[in-house]
Amino acid sequence: MVNKKFLLGIVGLGWWGRKLFKYFSELEKVKIVAVCKKRRIIPEGFDIGEAKLYTDMKEMFEKENMDAVIIATPPTEHFLPTKLAAEKGIHVFCEKPMASSVEDCDKMIEVCNKNNVKLFIAFKHRYAKAYHYLKENAKKFGKPMWAMYIYPLWKIPDPGWKFVENGCKGIIVENVVHAIDNLRYLMGDVKRIYAEGETFIYKNKLPDSTIFTLRFKNGAIAALGGGCTSEERISQERLDIHFEKGIAQVWGFLDYPYKLRVFMREEKILEEHSFEGSDGVREEIQHFFKCIEKDEEPLASGKDGREAVNIALKVIESIRKNKVVELSE
Repeated sequence: MVNKKFLLGIVGLGWWGRKLFKYFSELEKVKIVAVCKKRRIIPEGFDIGEAKLYTDMKEMFEKENMDAVIIATPPTEHFLPTKLAAEKGIHVFCEKPMASSVEDCDKMIEVCNKNNVKLFIAFKHRYAKAYHYLKENAKKFGKPMWAMYIYPLWKIPDPGWKFVENGCKGIIVENVVHAIDNLRYLMGDVKRIYAEGETFIYKNKLPDSTIFTLRFKNGAIAALGGGCTSEERISQERLDIHFEKGIAQVWGFLDYPYKLRVFMREEKILEEHSFEGSDGVREEIQHFFKCIEKDEEPLASGKDGREAVNIALKVIESIRKNKVVELSE
């Protein structure tokens, strides 16, 4: 595939689908050949260029020659385009959360494995340079001990699918899942969860705000707070991780964690880094193509997507049952 354009399709053209269209369109090696959305109406001011517009994704997969597809629909609708793509030998770039149920995640993994295509889950925090620095230097920091993560969203418009009991199940699955995956990426697999939550903002039966603890299999512990009670102009994420050999602090506006401070215990060395401009999206896109070209496993695989969804659902279970929830082996 060297010196050849990647032919891409996009399923879903909501707010983030349009953002992804622009990100992918920036690359010279990419040609977006098809877009599928439910209605044959393109949002005012948005141009899909030469891409052909479909309202039937089955028709798109039948008629178009594509190397990969970007799935940016609500998570309840991730399995079908994944299945259609995999059965045509088309690689999958799937937005988070991977799905709205563990069962759908399992089916997505199975169909992609069966057809030998890449299943890439778009957890952009893994690729943001501040967090990537911590992962790359894991041996230097030693075993993680504990972490505190603040990941506060603001009240966002409900498009009608985020707060559905049999669907996405709210902000914990749809948004806090970013921070859940990031902790798992940096600290390891989760053993058990205890959560408190409330419906402070949307006043329905699905918790929109939560604080919970995670016990990891390696003995580390973490606390995470997330939800919809912040305000967009001041909302900042912050992660403090204490390792055996050092302490790391990452912070910045929500989803723009540009600042990193590291203190090494024995050397008494303080490092400060600024990764302005690295939110992880462009980096994850480049990694997606690298995985296809070099036949590598994605940094955020289907298994990672499944585990993040599973943990998010267990957080909701813990809130509702008011008890510690163990994750099965």
